[in-house]
Amino acid sequence: MMGGRGRFWVTNWGWTEWLAWAGVVVPLASLAWAAVMYVRTKRAEVDAQRFEQFFKVMELFGSNSSIASKMAAAFELRKYPQYKEVIIRLCEKARVEGDAAEMLRDELRLTAESMRKA
Repeated sequence: MMGGRGRFWVTNWGWTEWLAWAGVVVPLASLAWAAVMYVRTKRAEVDAQRFEQFFKVMELFGSNSSIASKMAAAFELRKYPQYKEVIIRLCEKARVEGDAAEMLRDELRLTAESMRKA
């Protein structure tokens, strides 16, 4: 509370005042904790979904699909910079054979370059 000339004075709080403040602070702290835990849980769910999406792209790349599908998968890998080490190794060491292999090699090279910049 403010005194007459802008000075603060200290009051002696009794247990009722402390109980009143605790009645406000404890629920707010609980609410803040619940919000933090909710955000952490949602983030973990999003990370798990993102990994599943990445794994599906990797499966498509490793399947016996067309060169065009593999090129699209190689391009899609650029959305996952958190896995750049494995993506770069994959792009540099993948053996590409068959029709239109040069196009896929080019896409893999571009993906590896993109991952190095990420």
